[in-house]
Amino acid sequence: MRMLPDDGSKDSMGRYGEGVRPPRPPGRPEGAVAAVTKLLVPLLVPLIFMLVVVPTGFILEGPGPSFDLQEDLSVEGAQTYPSQGELLLTSVSLQESRLIYNLLALFDDSIELMKVQDYLGEELNTEEQETVDIVITFLSEDTAVVVGLQEVGVPVEVTELGVFVVGVVPDYPAYGLIDPGEVIVGVNGEAMESMDRFAELVGSTPEGDTVTLQVKELDAELVDEVNEAVEEGTMQRPDLAELLEDGVREVSVQPVYEPELGRAVIGISPQEYFTYSSSVEVGWDLATVKGPSAGLMMTLSLVNALTSDDLTGGEKIAGTGEISLDGDVGPIGGLPFKIQAAEREGAVAFIYPVENQEDLAGFSTGLDLYAVDNLDEALQVLQSQE
Repeated sequence: MRMLPDDGSKDSMGRYGEGVRPPRPPGRPEGAVAAVTKLLVPLLVPLIFMLVVVPTGFILEGPGPSFDLQEDLSVEGAQTYPSQGELLLTSVSLQESRLIYNLLALFDDSIELMKVQDYLGEELNTEEQETVDIVITFLSEDTAVVVGLQEVGVPVEVTELGVFVVGVVPDYPAYGLIDPGEVIVGVNGEAMESMDRFAELVGSTPEGDTVTLQVKELDAELVDEVNEAVEEGTMQRPDLAELLEDGVREVSVQPVYEPELGRAVIGISPQEYFTYSSSVEVGWDLATVKGPSAGLMMTLSLVNALTSDDLTGGEKIAGTGEISLDGDVGPIGGLPFKIQAAEREGAVAFIYPVENQEDLAGFSTGLDLYAVDNLDEALQVLQSQE
């Protein structure tokens, strides 16, 4: 065996002896690295803090969690059937953006930022909006139950209570006169039994004339109490009639003609406000889900549970969309992110509202996408997966 010298000299292969440090290359004074480190650390710490902690006034939007609505569904009073597949509700994740994401967004098209002011609105009343969001969620679930039960032939009695004001459009007649979260229970003294009748009465108002609206307010404190009870599991479904205060106020509004609609409007975003009764009790344990976009998939999961044939075909089917009492599927927000969430969960198909088609311009996915106008078309999609 060839031994290396232990005197700091090299052998014929150019190797140093054991235990001896090779000479330091010239031009690298000892302690230079440590000095630079001591200089940079005080500068880097506040910089890192700014990047990951300091808010920027923007919201970061991305794919959110997904839920198999069949697992969270409870039905009493009717026979239910198991499913081999899944019906996924997908969601959007919203969080306050930090400076680092604002910088990354300059180079990464997948990062979507929006101004907090643009998302929430310049004159947003946060307590008022919270009440609206809670009630919209109640209405969405109730609508899904009514439409789903009717689809499978279960008798349901629906009592229309009025038109729920989801939002009021600035620079339109109702702005400043009616608040989001109020319920229009009458027009010119006629009780409102449908949104179609409301649109008819307002839309046919002669130019320059006014309509007198009868309006009720929600008991915001009671709404919060009921929502807390629902989230804690001590209440399954509230009676929305009980959330209205007793008093009625009258508001005179002069509608304006809207050329795109071909009728007069007052500038509100309406939704049916109703209550129902049925021998079948239905509910979903979804305390973290807010808003109307779960409506379509809730309806499909209920229909599937009450149908002997498994409509999923053993596959993972995802989707989104608002459902109305007549079975129409309405538009939602964040569609591309919801599709990405479905991809992440291994879904094979995604159902979405036709009115959201433009949101997918330039978007690509490996999922089979199905745009639908109503519940019947969505059910046809499921049946095609069998």
